[in-house]
Amino acid sequence: MNQGQRVTYWREAPLEIDAVFEGSWGSWAVEVKTGSFEIQALKGLLEFCRRNPKFTPLVITSLGGESVPRRHGLRSVSWGRFLISGPPTE
Repeated sequence: MNQGQRVTYWREAPLEIDAVFEGSWGSWAVEVKTGSFEIQALKGLLEFCRRNPKFTPLVITSLGGESVPRRHGLRSVSWGRFLISGPPTE
């Protein structure tokens, strides 16, 4: 069921991200946000990607929550679309 992905997570207190995917989808650093949030809530994701530039940051949100990360140039997808299609292709 992992679709050929290696899934781990990253934590270096006080920073953390929810998932790190490597595999046929590429290399993704993932943060899941289901409620309202501001860009400051993504500092762990941004720091991980700064330290590990081969990873693309991805924010998985509730439907309609994609605008905050997109305003800051980050890829974002609703959790429903992610479950059906995986990460965005562009």
